[in-house]
Amino acid sequence: MRTLYLAASFGGGHLQANLALHEALGGEGLERDYLEYIPLWQRIPVVGLYQLSLHYWPALYGWFYRYTNREDEPQIITAQFDRAGFPAMKADVLAFEPDLVVSSFPTATALAGSVREVLDARYKNVLVVTDFRAHRHWAQPAADLILVPSDEAAQDLVRFRIPEAKIRVTGIPIRRAFLDLPDREALKARHGLDERPVVLIASGATEAYRAQGEAVRAVLELGLPAQVVLFRKNGQYHVEERGPVRIHTYPVGRLFPELFAAADFLLGKAGGLTVAESLVLGKPYLVYRPIAGHEEQNARWLEEKGAGYYARSVQDLGKALSRWLKDPESLAPLAQRARALGRPQAAQDAAEAIRALVGEGS
Repeated sequence: MRTLYLAASFGGGHLQANLALHEALGGEGLERDYLEYIPLWQRIPVVGLYQLSLHYWPALYGWFYRYTNREDEPQIITAQFDRAGFPAMKADVLAFEPDLVVSSFPTATALAGSVREVLDARYKNVLVVTDFRAHRHWAQPAADLILVPSDEAAQDLVRFRIPEAKIRVTGIPIRRAFLDLPDREALKARHGLDERPVVLIASGATEAYRAQGEAVRAVLELGLPAQVVLFRKNGQYHVEERGPVRIHTYPVGRLFPELFAAADFLLGKAGGLTVAESLVLGKPYLVYRPIAGHEEQNARWLEEKGAGYYARSVQDLGKALSRWLKDPESLAPLAQRARALGRPQAAQDAAEAIRALVGEGS
């Protein structure tokens, strides 16, 4: 099966979901960044505004998320969803001749539908939702199949008039590297981690987390024994001793799954892929200052399900950290609930749903 995979480089999660699905589906694949289809004169303002709002005016992004998450969203916002990037994607489709297009970004699915219609192509169009609640933009009528991580996301799509027959609750596909890892104690020994609680800072692959420094300071200010694991893009490994706290800094890369599995809990933003990975590995999640909009929704979902805690203020964060660091054993119920919610077979389940779809159309 020849598959064109479309992600969007707003964050690392879109790409990781596609890679996990490619692992499960096998076959010949072509990975593309959907944003690179869009001409520079259109792409730069959109990406620039996104980055500026995340770093300097997150309330603006949150407002936009809420404003567009409704039935009466102005058509001017959605008018170009199925046209932006058309010539570049059309060229890829003509050259690669896919049987299937898999997108982990909603507007890419709209574009794939438009290209299919104009070319009278026969590929199936699949959308992978990477948040635990579905914004209205995920409700793409051009999709033949929409794979969602939760029952709540499925209900959101139905509310936005997507037929239930098009929706499958599979979980978010995660890569094989997060499955079948050695036990936690072996991983701690491998990476020089001692008996102190291990806090992994979940900051995302693109370093979009504005509060990483604040999260580390919150641990340091408690003066409690701890080990902090954090990641820097293009960084180098180093260790720093700060009183009873040891800080391990790693470059973003292949060690992430092992260090993730070695942690006692996660602290940071709430990207959908990281949340899915935390559930599979049974890691309690302490969310602080998530990206407004979709990550806030992920944080609320986690908290409602009993697999994490959403700290709404720095004082709230300090209290939660103090509880979790002083008594790591108290995290057992959260970890148990996380594992119960995890879907380690999400990629395989999604692949089975896709094969059934393609088989029906063959």
